[in-house]
Amino acid sequence: MRTLALALLAFSLAGCESPSSPRLETPADSLAFRVTESAGGLRAWESLPGLAFEWAVVRDSVEVVRTRHVWDKRGDRVRSEWLGGQDSTYVAVFQPSRFDPNAPEGSVALDGLEVVGPEAAERLVEANGRFVNDGYWLLAPLKVLDPGVRRTVEARDGFDRLALGFDRVGLTPGDRYWIEVEDVSGAMTGWSFQLESGNEGRFQWVDPVELDTPDGPLFLARTKVSDDGQSLILTEPTALLEIDETEFTDLRPRMKRSAL
Repeated sequence: MRTLALALLAFSLAGCESPSSPRLETPADSLAFRVTESAGGLRAWESLPGLAFEWAVVRDSVEVVRTRHVWDKRGDRVRSEWLGGQDSTYVAVFQPSRFDPNAPEGSVALDGLEVVGPEAAERLVEANGRFVNDGYWLLAPLKVLDPGVRRTVEARDGFDRLALGFDRVGLTPGDRYWIEVEDVSGAMTGWSFQLESGNEGRFQWVDPVELDTPDGPLFLARTKVSDDGQSLILTEPTALLEIDETEFTDLRPRMKRSAL
């Protein structure tokens, strides 16, 4: 899904004095700022050294996909882990801010054994795509003020929504999103999307979790529920105040095998 490069999460906006107080020039900018503040704000997000999260898809009560990511934000490192089959697990380590899909760099292992050559390059591109997609499902409220995001307020489903388009950024800049916002709190409560691929849908964002950071809490939804109730997206975050170096040096699988 969404593919804004997560390296943009530095959130530096041209002409802004600080990321936590961006210039608000339109009603859509102000609404986006309310959404971000309701999630804890950019100052809290930037103060967090790292983040670990698992991402899973559940259809008709059966889990069909699960990935695990560990993000050393300050060190610009990501470990992504996903199942390559019932009996195999890939682990990749790469730098998100410097990732080039045309010349991918990083390390890849399959069940703890190094992968090299064209397969390693292919798996690194896959890992980066998974990280970007999965991270957007978790962090969208903190990304509505990203550089390259076009913000408008549009009527959709009978209500005003924060509409997001993209100026040639990310892996699928043709994607469109409509963010649903709670009137009083400004919290993101759901979204609709039309993807570049032609897929579309609507999910409610529920089950918020509070994450402690050095500069205040963040509030992120752990569960996204499709309109028909048949599909769930699970995003399960853990704030990292300290970074475990072995996550980036020991590429043996750590994701729970019982996931599928």
